[in-house]
Amino acid sequence: MNDQLDETNVAADAPAEAAERRPDRHVSLQTVERLSGYRRVLEELDRDGVEYIHSQQLAAIVGVTPAQLRRDLSSFGTFGNISRGYNVYQMGRTISRIMGTDVTQALALFGVGDLGRALLSYRGFEERGFHIAAAFDVDQTKVGKVFAGRRCYPIAELERVLADYEIRMAILASRAEGLQALADRIAAAGVHGILNFVPKRIGPPDGCFVENTDISAKLEKLSFLAGVKRE
Repeated sequence: MNDQLDETNVAADAPAEAAERRPDRHVSLQTVERLSGYRRVLEELDRDGVEYIHSQQLAAIVGVTPAQLRRDLSSFGTFGNISRGYNVYQMGRTISRIMGTDVTQALALFGVGDLGRALLSYRGFEERGFHIAAAFDVDQTKVGKVFAGRRCYPIAELERVLADYEIRMAILASRAEGLQALADRIAAAGVHGILNFVPKRIGPPDGCFVENTDISAKLEKLSFLAGVKRE
């Protein structure tokens, strides 16, 4: 297909808001990850005052082909128009609605150690539509205290607090011991997504998605790649 005919599956004057629907077919996790990347770049472009961008330009910035970009977007409806390309602000907002981050979502943090306190102080979550509403720890010297504006609760109150704050996502930054049992309990309390920063993999409980993120492993990967580059 000729990339100069910029957008596929697009009506001549279809606004970005038209892409409101959930996909009619299965969408891969890779597509979801790329959508997040598109949104991040679009937000940066909007802050820089860019109003419109064509698919080949956006694809080049993100690091995918224009055809891949259009395939990803076609699962969700129509974006932009042929002559002007994508409206940067509207497309960013539409992807936010698709991802479910156009409204702020409450999170729970488990573990108020060094990493946990750093995550509580990180402002990037708020900018992307997430708010850590409550923290938990097994250390009784931390329970009842307030860290970065959030109260630390005992694990014994997990079910009540998650229900009170209507929390459906959680971040694990706790100790490795008993991690799977904690994840299972969190899921049973109504949490549907867990981001795990603990360097111990956990299996996804029924009805819950788990994203394991090992920071040390990422650094090891960079160390290897840097060594290859030096050679």
